[in-house]
Amino acid sequence: MQKLVVFFLVVFSVNVQAGLNPDSLLNLLSQATGDQKARVLNQLSEHYQKTDSIRSLGYARQALALSRKSGNKTEMSAAFYNIGECFYFFGQYAPALDHYDHALGITKTLGDRERVGEIHNSIALARFFRGESDRAVESLMEALRCLNNTDAKKMMAIVYSNMGMVYLRLEDYRRSIDYYRKAVEINRGIGNLTGVAVNYNGIGVGYYDLGKLDSSRMSYEIALKGFQAVHNREKEAVALNNIANVYVDQGDSLSKALDYFQRALAVFEGLDDKRGRTFTLASLGAAYRVMGEENKAIETLQSGLELAQKHHLGYYIIQNLYHEFSKTYEGMGKVNEAYAAYKLHRTYLDSLRDGERIRQVAELEKKFETEKKEEEILRLNAEREVARLEFQRERNTRVFLTAIFLLSLGTTMYFSYGYFQKKKMNRVLNQKNEQIECQRNELEKMNATKNRFFSILAHDLKNPFHTVLGYSSLLSSDYERFTESERKKYAGDVYKSAHTIFRLLQNLLEWGRSQTGALKFNPVKFDLLQLTESVYGLLKPMADQKKIRLINQVSSGIYLYADPMMVETILRNLVSNAIKFSYPGGKIVTHAVSDETDRATVCVSDQGAGLSEEDIRRLFLIDSKVRRKGTRGEEGSGLGLPLCNELIRLNKGTIRVESELDKGSSFLITLPLAFCEDELSHSPQKA
Repeated sequence: MQKLVVFFLVVFSVNVQAGLNPDSLLNLLSQATGDQKARVLNQLSEHYQKTDSIRSLGYARQALALSRKSGNKTEMSAAFYNIGECFYFFGQYAPALDHYDHALGITKTLGDRERVGEIHNSIALARFFRGESDRAVESLMEALRCLNNTDAKKMMAIVYSNMGMVYLRLEDYRRSIDYYRKAVEINRGIGNLTGVAVNYNGIGVGYYDLGKLDSSRMSYEIALKGFQAVHNREKEAVALNNIANVYVDQGDSLSKALDYFQRALAVFEGLDDKRGRTFTLASLGAAYRVMGEENKAIETLQSGLELAQKHHLGYYIIQNLYHEFSKTYEGMGKVNEAYAAYKLHRTYLDSLRDGERIRQVAELEKKFETEKKEEEILRLNAEREVARLEFQRERNTRVFLTAIFLLSLGTTMYFSYGYFQKKKMNRVLNQKNEQIECQRNELEKMNATKNRFFSILAHDLKNPFHTVLGYSSLLSSDYERFTESERKKYAGDVYKSAHTIFRLLQNLLEWGRSQTGALKFNPVKFDLLQLTESVYGLLKPMADQKKIRLINQVSSGIYLYADPMMVETILRNLVSNAIKFSYPGGKIVTHAVSDETDRATVCVSDQGAGLSEEDIRRLFLIDSKVRRKGTRGEEGSGLGLPLCNELIRLNKGTIRVESELDKGSSFLITLPLAFCEDELSHSPQKA
């Protein structure tokens, strides 16, 4: 049976002054100066860490800049720690650990053992979520050594509780229970009823995994009473659900299990907690299955599935529900339905991803857009700098010539002085010339791009228009003079030229938008198979003219996280090129594979004319001269592949080519996979 066991995050603010809300802090900020301003900025950062991590990160970075300027180590340490916390809530654990280490080094010099212990606790949690459970234990043990013989009882209880959580992951359940009991002892001593209830919930998990169901149920019931005493309805519902799971596993108290499930559902409905309701419905459906009431089980699971899909609650609960569907249908003897549900369970299970990172993508997108604007400003400044340096060089040259003329009229002393002055001026001029040369190279690249556009407009766009205008003029003025076969040929030539013009304009527009920043990058999750079939449907008439088979071997269930319009443009260009350079009667195959690095590789391969190594090296450059006719003399602009390269870069992907002359080519692109993990799981306690 699937169990639902939940640890709730408990946050204890350390530095924010009691009674100060964000408005009060902002008022203080407008009046504060120096170290006081850095302290208020750190307090604002701590306030927004979980609710608005982007804003929190901005305040922390301002605090860091001020404290570095003044040399205030206390606020500098707090700023590094707050930046680490922001990255932690982003799910970016590597930069979080880097900033925690900076905070730790500064705090050790201040001799603040309690703060050092708190930082070690945060380091442990970051390591835990990176899958480094053994190193997390080391950091937690270091935190306990620092907190020993201090008055930081609350922090000590948090560390013990997190130690219990880590040992659950390591499947050392007895040791986990021991640490949770130590946390209970401290929390009771300081009157922290919520902490006691959370710890007993963890003890219940340990006993449950050990198979000691009576002890597990008793622990959950203590947790339930604690949550009820502090009027924490959300955690009360979780405890009710956990108790129901125990009754189901015991098998002889299924009526009690149903009662607890219904009570949990009532609380979740009262709180409008759709996620809690969905998990409870999944557990309730499993309970009905165990009771032999398969129809009720299917009905309950269907309600949970509709709720999860309607409110986008994530792949984890959906795969859980399909797993229960599979087991229920199997018990009913419905093999086909059971197999279909199991396949869906595996599909969603394979599509899981870190949910926190996905939730932060939108916020990180804003940062990306800001950086892009800054790059544009730098580029414009560079252009102005080139003009300024050219003017300065001319001025320096005039000054230099004037100085030479005057020195030639002076004495030997003046000649000596002029000689040294000349060396100095030459050194400066050489440095300036090097800078100008670098900027001139950049301008030449931009000029090459401009010339390429004019070349395409002047030649590639003009020639197909001549064909369209010529043949349409003949058909318009002397239609009756031509035979039916001649008319059909002329109409076909007009269609080919119009198709060439249309494709060229599409690529020109897309390339122009990508270079001016007008092309908006809108990544979403989409089905690669559906998009590939759409591209094949669009290009099938073109392939049929050369009797080329388009074979789609992309498997279902591969979802990408990218801009679907850009990916369609990429595939359309690659498949169109493959048709162009394939021999009549050939085939073009598209397939895709996913790997363990959260990326998919899409391959478009043909058996056509192929490419030389020299052509491959210049294939993706806008100023490239690689322009070859197709196997039937089809013309091309040479713009499609540079456009593909640019769009793939925007989608954080790569492209490469494998080819051999007269044996065909394979274009391989990698793009990010789309995952979504949204699981109610063990949540740590942070100080």
